[in-house]
Amino acid sequence: MKKNTYILFLVFFILSIGCIFAQDKIELKYSDKLTGRTENGQTIREAIGNVHFVHGNIKVYCNKAYQYIDANRVELIGDVKIFQDTLALFTPKATYYGNDSKAICEGGVTLKDPNATLRANHGIYFFNESKAVFDKDVIIINPAYRITSDHLTYMRNSEDSYAKGNVVVIRDSTVIKAENIDFYKRQGKTYALKDVSIEQDSSVIFSDTLTDYSNEKKSIASGNVRLNNMRNNVNVYGDYLENYENTKYTFIRGNAKLVQVEKEKDTMFIYCRIMESYRNAPEYYVAKDSVDVIRDKFYSKSGLAVYSKTAEKGLDKMSFYIEPIIWQDNIQLTGDTIYADLKDKKLRTIYAKKIDGLANSDFSFMIIQNKDSVFADRFDQVTGKDINIHFLDDKVNYIEVNKNSNSIYFMYEDRKANGVNISEGMNMIITFDSAQKVDKVRIDKKPKGQYVPEPKISTVTLTLPGFYLRKDKPFRR
Repeated sequence: MKKNTYILFLVFFILSIGCIFAQDKIELKYSDKLTGRTENGQTIREAIGNVHFVHGNIKVYCNKAYQYIDANRVELIGDVKIFQDTLALFTPKATYYGNDSKAICEGGVTLKDPNATLRANHGIYFFNESKAVFDKDVIIINPAYRITSDHLTYMRNSEDSYAKGNVVVIRDSTVIKAENIDFYKRQGKTYALKDVSIEQDSSVIFSDTLTDYSNEKKSIASGNVRLNNMRNNVNVYGDYLENYENTKYTFIRGNAKLVQVEKEKDTMFIYCRIMESYRNAPEYYVAKDSVDVIRDKFYSKSGLAVYSKTAEKGLDKMSFYIEPIIWQDNIQLTGDTIYADLKDKKLRTIYAKKIDGLANSDFSFMIIQNKDSVFADRFDQVTGKDINIHFLDDKVNYIEVNKNSNSIYFMYEDRKANGVNISEGMNMIITFDSAQKVDKVRIDKKPKGQYVPEPKISTVTLTLPGFYLRKDKPFRR
């Protein structure tokens, strides 16, 4: 009994193997004309006109075919159509390999399935793996996206695409370009490598690598990062970036730098360790940690700075916090916080403010260095709670000092030293002449003043309390 059962099992197994091999053979179903021959020991059939082959669940149609029986291969010529379930493959010329269940298509190829249409100059399709490998002028189109590249591998079952060479992915209002892109449609994830750019709304991000999460409207970039805001010519650089498109927020860290390109002298540079961009109108940028700002003759250092646009046309604002210091031409200004307004790219005001209750708070302090090298050791000085410097054509026009005010300014006549004025009071206004030297000092309340002639100048203290001349101006890099 056991022996008979074994024989029956063996017969069944052999018949099954035979069926499998039968299914693996490409079967000619129809042609208008059929001839056969033998070359180099191979049996070759030539089918002409309305040719139809079947291989398992794969159906093949063409105008002409050469079938290599022993190799289980068919060369297909003219109006080639290959179907498998919901897949359709169209090409003018192809070779179909039955043992591998693959088709190599030449002279242009189009693949269609319910999810996408894929076209290229050349392509290979693996039917068992549901995988397309297409080359040269590749394009894949889906209602939700479009990809063009030099080379692309498409996995039909997962809708994943792996593209190389001049890759462009267009999705909604987003355009991603790179040398290599892995596109995971169902995951909503795109990974891009080498010469990467992603354009969204009015901004473009450039980097070495980028991962974009379309469902979250989020992008993470690293390596030679640059954010270009096309609305206002602002570029932000760094090592690492996170961008949140829904909120128009971008975070950049590592050697962060902002450059707003204008005329050469008006181009602004902001250096820091962390930069945050808020691009909703009115947009603004927050620089954090070791912040340096350079714009023509304007320099600053601080722990935190904010650069913002305003609703007023042509008006930009800058705010400096955490031990800020400003240099403008030959002026040095310190305070608890400092604000600067720029109108049409020109300085309009710089405002230094003392914050009552702030730890280690001190009065605002301004130092004006004499441009004449003969008097380089003489510094005009102003101190008070708040100091407001007004500019005209980037030159100091007048200065307002609020509350407790003190000043020291040196006198000159015919380019010769002529003593010093020491003043104090409440609410001081200082005007300047065309040579940017102190012209007049007006004190509104409780004025006190002392003029010391040049011969007696050594008898008085020539610096106000808190005087500290800094030598650490930032440099362009």
